Amino acid sequence: MEKIIDELPSFKQPETITSAVVRHLEDAILKGKIKKGTRLVERELAEKFKVSRLPIREALRELQAAGLVRIIPRKGAVVSQISLEEVKEIYAVKCLIESFAAGEAAKRITSEEIKELRLLIDKMSHQMKKGNSYKYTEIAEKFHHVINKACGNRKLYEVYKRLNNQVLWHKINYLSSPGRIEQSFEGHKKILDALINKDAKQAELLMKKHIRDSEKALLERLGADKSS
Repeated sequence: MEKIIDELPSFKQPETITSAVVRHLEDAILKGKIKKGTRLVERELAEKFKVSRLPIREALRELQAAGLVRIIPRKGAVVSQISLEEVKEIYAVKCLIESFAAGEAAKRITSEEIKELRLLIDKMSHQMKKGNSYKYTEIAEKFHHVINKACGNRKLYEVYKRLNNQVLWHKINYLSSPGRIEQSFEGHKKILDALINKDAKQAELLMKKHIRDSEKALLERLGADKSS
């Protein structure tokens, strides 16, 4: 029986209505098509997607779990707005887990994962030259995903994904600031060098600096947006 199961081809689960709605809403929120503070009304979304309200309700709960939406009693779902204090709290945890993940990844990263990171660096360089902050951020996030996955701790990876979604739109926003993409790119290249050299201590220190630099830039951008 075990041999038969092992020989079965991989099974790809079809996308459910709920997951399709989640994917569309997540993409719209992260790209800024749905602004912070916008109410997401179940009835209106159900009409828009031509589905019942049940998958809409389930999708909103998933988006809430990811930190992109807040469900307020008697008001419904609202696209999350983030405060400066929340950014500091999120980045404090991100700094701890991502620096640890980078150090652990340096010890066990595979040649295939290094190859994938090199390819992502090349793609990031291309988008940096084009000045496309959205595409650059999308690729940079894949870079971080590879590292956090390579550390071999599934629970850490789950926490990382949840925290990251809460600040992703803001990261796209602040990376449009002059010189910020170039600074980010140099940080990613140095982290990759440490991983290639399997230097766990250096990988951890560089990731910690990278996260702190990102936090500083984001707080400055959010502060400027609030005062304008």
